[in-house]
Amino acid sequence: MILLLILIVPLFAIILINFFVKELRYIKYIPLIASFGSLILIIYYCKVNHLLDTSTYFELIKLYEIFPKLGISMSFSISKVSIVLLVLSNITITTALFSTFKIKKRLSQINTLIMIISIGIYGLIIADDLFVFFLFYEIAVVPMFLIITNWGYDLKREVSGPFEGVLRSLSVGTKSYGAYKITLYLLVGSLLIFLGLGVLGINEGTFSINEIISRGSLKTNTNLAFFLLAIGFGSHSALWPLHTWAPDGHGTAPTAGSIIFAGILMKIGIIGFIKIIITIFNPTFIEFSNILIILASINIIYGAFTAMMQDDLKYLAAYASLSHIGYIFLALAMNNQIGLNSALLQTASHGIIICLLFFSVGLIFNAKGTRSIKELNSLHDNAPIISSIFIFSAFASIGFPLTSGFIAEFLIINSIALSNNAILIIIPLIGIFITTLYMFRTVKKICLQYVETNNSYSTISIDEKLICYILIVLILGIGIFPNFFLNFINGESIKILVGI
Repeated sequence: MILLLILIVPLFAIILINFFVKELRYIKYIPLIASFGSLILIIYYCKVNHLLDTSTYFELIKLYEIFPKLGISMSFSISKVSIVLLVLSNITITTALFSTFKIKKRLSQINTLIMIISIGIYGLIIADDLFVFFLFYEIAVVPMFLIITNWGYDLKREVSGPFEGVLRSLSVGTKSYGAYKITLYLLVGSLLIFLGLGVLGINEGTFSINEIISRGSLKTNTNLAFFLLAIGFGSHSALWPLHTWAPDGHGTAPTAGSIIFAGILMKIGIIGFIKIIITIFNPTFIEFSNILIILASINIIYGAFTAMMQDDLKYLAAYASLSHIGYIFLALAMNNQIGLNSALLQTASHGIIICLLFFSVGLIFNAKGTRSIKELNSLHDNAPIISSIFIFSAFASIGFPLTSGFIAEFLIINSIALSNNAILIIIPLIGIFITTLYMFRTVKKICLQYVETNNSYSTISIDEKLICYILIVLILGIGIFPNFFLNFINGESIKILVGI
């Protein structure tokens, strides 16, 4: 029960920051204290239940019945995979809160929205009931519209082609366009998820995920539910071709919004695949895995090539994120233990790396007033700390040895080699090669190319250094000691694959 307090702690933070709405330091640090407190609760829960000493773990918490006739209850289930995702979510939320420190206008409101998102994310990760899962799902997604429309950026985006007139009328590049596009995409995705969960729950006579899994097989043919959920979760994870909302969302969102989007919100669909589709629909998932392989491969190649064509650093990071999401889905489609382990590792690794990458882009924008690669140069000469952080995040994104990205991508390639589709190894290799090209080119242009200018020397605050160094330590820690992570989730991945 103690872990459920992570759903309540952010509520206290929301109340306090709105009570001290005129005290800037309280508004800054109360959410951070709440986020740190949630992390302490997660760690304490792990210690009390000896999670480091057990191969698998499961706890079911049923609070009360919501609709007894439909088998809907406020229930939660906790496993070691849940713990990994909770820690990743906490790191993402904490990084986002640090990125709001430079915001002076309506800081209490954006921090309130971030706290609401944290409640939604924590809740959906540990939800056992399909209805409760969807409830927290919506709590996590909806506040992003308000974050983008109120604190986002209007960008100059070039439009051309046969639909140029239509695109101009829609104000492409503005924060309103980005916010509405995201909302419409995610609304449709959420509707499909809602229908899929409804079909599944009604056909099975219960909405309890644990009860459905424990039966061993579904009562009825639920291919309709499978496809509804697969499309819905895929759209929320920006799986091609339902991906176009993500770059516009990242580009127009404030740094905090981009961090939350890439760090954890784009992982919500992946959580849905792991928590529901792979566990409940495993035979159907295997049957149609070739479709997922094709879409994931397109994500990897298309995302990498498109990132290489970008001038805006945020759009570059956004398309790079799309590419790396493809790696996760490709690993899941292999349907073997190493594939699932590597997918979970890549989920955690990419979440931390992309947090650092977007945070560093935010630092560059604050220091130089632009995100254009063409306009940036000499960063290592007049902003060496910011430059070093960006270079590290770029190399980690490539999958440089001793970083978490390296071991995750290595295991993904290994999982492909062990499958019946060994020729697919060429897909991640091409993706890594293209990512290396555009990241090296970007680092050379904005950091190492010296141009004689009057740019003043730029540095960052102690708070910004602190969160960057923490993220760097985590990336290196997972990269140097991957067995700690893999041993923690190994037993859980076996349990998910065999459906027990």
